[in-house]
Amino acid sequence: MNSDQKKPIVYLSAQQIQGSAELAKQLTFFGFECRSYMKQSALLVAMHTEPPFAVLLGEEGLEDCSAEQILPRLQKLSRGPVLFLTSELTVVEQIHYVKLGVTDFVYIPLDIQKLIDRLDVLLEKTQNTPYRVLIVDDSEAMGKASGNILQQADMQVQQIKNPLDVFVSLERFMPDIVLMDVYMPQCSGDEMAKVIRQQTQFDSVPIVFLSTETNRNKQLMARSMGGDDFWVKNMPAEELVASVAMTCARYRSLRRWMSCDSLTALLNHTHIIEWLEREVKRSQKEALSLSFAMVDIDHFKKINDSYGHAVGDKVIKILARLLRQSINGEGAVGRYGGEEFAVVFSETSMIRAAQKIDHWRLRFTELIQLSGDIQFPVTFSAGVALLKNGMDAQQLIDAADEALYQAKHAGRNQVGLYQG
Repeated sequence: MNSDQKKPIVYLSAQQIQGSAELAKQLTFFGFECRSYMKQSALLVAMHTEPPFAVLLGEEGLEDCSAEQILPRLQKLSRGPVLFLTSELTVVEQIHYVKLGVTDFVYIPLDIQKLIDRLDVLLEKTQNTPYRVLIVDDSEAMGKASGNILQQADMQVQQIKNPLDVFVSLERFMPDIVLMDVYMPQCSGDEMAKVIRQQTQFDSVPIVFLSTETNRNKQLMARSMGGDDFWVKNMPAEELVASVAMTCARYRSLRRWMSCDSLTALLNHTHIIEWLEREVKRSQKEALSLSFAMVDIDHFKKINDSYGHAVGDKVIKILARLLRQSINGEGAVGRYGGEEFAVVFSETSMIRAAQKIDHWRLRFTELIQLSGDIQFPVTFSAGVALLKNGMDAQQLIDAADEALYQAKHAGRNQVGLYQG
């Protein structure tokens, strides 16, 4: 996490639970600001003064207030998730606590790493960028009417009149949803949807037909060509906003699990390569700088062999979380394979990318030293390459890999630069 980024605050009221002190320590270690409370008045004042990202409440409640008494008050004040640390509950008991305001259940004995992973997912949901909506409609007035409604709901909207231009917008705008008219002079919406579905990188993007067509059979026929739903134009504004928001939220959730590595939540191998390929094309077309780095944990096999795969996984997660937070929207990070990571630096020179990687290298060492159960030094090496004229994505990867090999050969725990 960059030093100028505010840490997400977690309020913890679970001192009766064994391991709560270690939980607080680990939350701090993984980038959260943890504040503990045991008195009802102190917790409620804090909730009023500075609402946290999340609240962790133990089943015993507070010293002067039971969980059932405090939960309704937390529900009124909380702007984020309320996680209930508890023993096994029946479905009836879970429903009871959900009514009181619990959003997530964390079961004892506590698996701290799983809890932190869950907090990461919840935090990511709160930090999502606005939904991106692509409207394809030959009627500028109709498209603008829908677009204005969605923009007023803080969504990003791009409108095109010619469906033949849709692939340019799909590549550059990367929409969360496509709202497409059915009847257009250049081609029908269902025909264009079928063509879009032939491109694997856009296969999961929801396509919703927005038309005045009310014939149910024609609607179903259009959907069978590649659409996900069929909405009638001029629906109430609140219904349009809600429908788009729900569809986009579902898409982003599915896309996350389809494109991300399960251990690290970074882009998986396939999707980080796809991201790089898109950036290579964009950088060459717009004459922009593009740097690419390969990062590899030093002597990782020895870590697994000596300390076990659970410790090895934790080392990988620490580095993955550091990379994910540090890239800060200036590119993309993916798990290339095993203990190796790929970093795409958009519009960044090789020297600047190398400086960033070297800063992260030092920060990684600090994080390892702060970890309570990793009592040995861990470092990483990296190789950085700059996209040059005539290079394709694979050649850029090979260049960074060669720079990584040079860093390893020179003694590890350093950043190598490709000089070819």
